[in-house]
Amino acid sequence: MPIVSAPGGPKILVTAAHPDDIEATCAGTLMLAIAQGARVRLLLATSGDKGSSDPAIDPVALAAQRESEAQNAASILGIEAVEFLRYPDGELENTRELRGHIVRAIREWQPDVVFTFDPEHALPPYLSHRDHRVIGRATLDAVYPLSRDHLSFPELISKTLTPHKVAEVWLYYSGIADSWVDISSVMDRKIDARLAHACQTPDPALLRTAWFERARIAGEAGGLPMAEAFTIIQALA
Repeated sequence: MPIVSAPGGPKILVTAAHPDDIEATCAGTLMLAIAQGARVRLLLATSGDKGSSDPAIDPVALAAQRESEAQNAASILGIEAVEFLRYPDGELENTRELRGHIVRAIREWQPDVVFTFDPEHALPPYLSHRDHRVIGRATLDAVYPLSRDHLSFPELISKTLTPHKVAEVWLYYSGIADSWVDISSVMDRKIDARLAHACQTPDPALLRTAWFERARIAGEAGGLPMAEAFTIIQALA
């Protein structure tokens, strides 16, 4: 199985559905890329306002807390900017509006590489979160052909927002992963970033143990001690 290095491109855009998605999927790889000089921005479609089992919790307060925790986690990871679109948690749709937000982010940031969920072979099979599938599909639609074509979203073209062709897309949470990155050297910091999402962490010690085991199992497929797995695709011309 291919063992790959973190992408070396100078600019990376990551899209995700919820504030703690990337810690579970690609945070280790992003840290390695940042250590090599990459600059990373994160676009979050929702603020996770339904991410609680407490029936008395205020969704607005929960969203605010989760945004703050996401900013703290991003600081640990070295991500330079986080943008919140604030769509309702669990109700994400692949609308023109959502695609437009992603097109704008791509044209503004001009990333070499985009990270997002695999919408076609999502994990876990059949029961993957719908928001994960939707943001993945909308992101791929934005990558090709919308952010590239002058006649798509012409209202988002200006002197500072020019059409842009993304070179690669790294799909995380993919059931057909074909590439593995060794994250052994950053595993502790990856978990520290996840623990920054305090409202999602009832038992930090248990999470730490479980996540080391998860990374170990992921690494087995690529012959690595600990890994994150991706399906890597080249954007079409």
